[in-house]
Amino acid sequence: MRSAPLNSSLKSNISNKFFVITATLSTQHTVYTAIIMTLKSVAFIAFLFATIFDSHGTASGFNAAKSSKFPGNTRSCSSKKPEPLHSSSTSPLQPIAPAVETKRVQLSQVSAEIMTCRPRSHESTLSPHRPPLLFLHGSFHSSWCWAEHYMPYFASHGYSCYALSLRGTGGTFAGEGVKKVKIDEHVQDITDMIAYIRQQQQEQEEKEADRHSNSSSSIRRSTMSEEEQDLEYCRPVLIAHSFGGLAIMKYLEKNLLIVPSAEDDDVRAGEQQTHSLPNMNRRVLDISGVVSMCSVPPSGNGKMTMRFLKRSLRDSWKITAGLAMKKCIRDGDLCRELFFGKEDDGISDEDLTRIQKYFERDTVATIDLMDLAKRLPSVHTNVSGKAVFWEGGHVPIPSLVIGATEDFIVDKEGVDELGRYYGVEPTMVDSAHDVMLGSRWENGAKAILDFLKEQFVVEK
Repeated sequence: MRSAPLNSSLKSNISNKFFVITATLSTQHTVYTAIIMTLKSVAFIAFLFATIFDSHGTASGFNAAKSSKFPGNTRSCSSKKPEPLHSSSTSPLQPIAPAVETKRVQLSQVSAEIMTCRPRSHESTLSPHRPPLLFLHGSFHSSWCWAEHYMPYFASHGYSCYALSLRGTGGTFAGEGVKKVKIDEHVQDITDMIAYIRQQQQEQEEKEADRHSNSSSSIRRSTMSEEEQDLEYCRPVLIAHSFGGLAIMKYLEKNLLIVPSAEDDDVRAGEQQTHSLPNMNRRVLDISGVVSMCSVPPSGNGKMTMRFLKRSLRDSWKITAGLAMKKCIRDGDLCRELFFGKEDDGISDEDLTRIQKYFERDTVATIDLMDLAKRLPSVHTNVSGKAVFWEGGHVPIPSLVIGATEDFIVDKEGVDELGRYYGVEPTMVDSAHDVMLGSRWENGAKAILDFLKEQFVVEK
């Protein structure tokens, strides 16, 4: 007769123990969830920290076909030449664009992949009074990004065009096992490439000297002698996109700045000893001008990252995941949004897949962020943010700063900062970050062409 009460008591005990166990597991689950969420937050902050130094900190390039005429190191990701973004077929009513050639040249430290595009014979009559153009890519890209539109476009207007794949990329091998490339190494490759272009241009000028008259198109600067003018036509205009613009700034700092000692007569009263002054022994640069498109500002990406965090945590995560974590290589929607905009920009799904393959091939080695952190933000500016290059008797080189109205990566404040650095008013064009690709590529190209005509060419 007592079995019923016992069963009831047993059930009560079991029920109480089950409640305790359930409550304990629930508490543990809450703790574990909190720990996991904390770890995720720490990981997210870590990735954002990487972007503070440089969310573009990826050396880029691809390995296109090599020319046997230019021997070099053949270690790279692939020997296959990238296909063009669009069909090469040409309408009978459309002129055939100048051909882009891929070559390999031996620089002082590396065997580099370059692309060249020269004016056709009837366009070469314009070139003697037009400086050559050297195109420098940003992260995740290499020389291929200029070959689609820009190089044929400017060659058709009489400009000899060159594009360099920076060291540490699929196209320009940095060395066995090398995963980090210093910014000074990129500067060295740019310096070597400039010397190569000058030599090529001088040889070309000699060949064409007897065939073309200088009277058809001319430019004369009142402050230049004839010898200086001839030299000017051999000095390239540097045209850089995104991270490539930061490499140009470091090139200028290396060639136009010195760190004065206490005994230096040029040290001005009150000037800090660590602040750089114009190098009075290097007044003549080996370049004619600078064009920076959607480029990283002198402060790096640190200030931009903070602005992005304030504006949109979601967009900040997209930039971090797409660039620092390289998810843009696998995520097509993210890649399109970061580089080409949300709207249709003339990049088909097939094009996007091919570009992502380039991106993967163009991230062989990355910029040494610890080294770069020591160089950012640039301290070589005055109180207004202008580079001190032009103080002490230096004449500023012609400069153009271009920003994109739909740039997801470099904001308007960053463009304005870069404009102050060069002492110019930025030009904004209708485009996403990759100004040189997509259906709106000509917006940026025309802005550059107008700049070149204004600064270097006077048609008669």
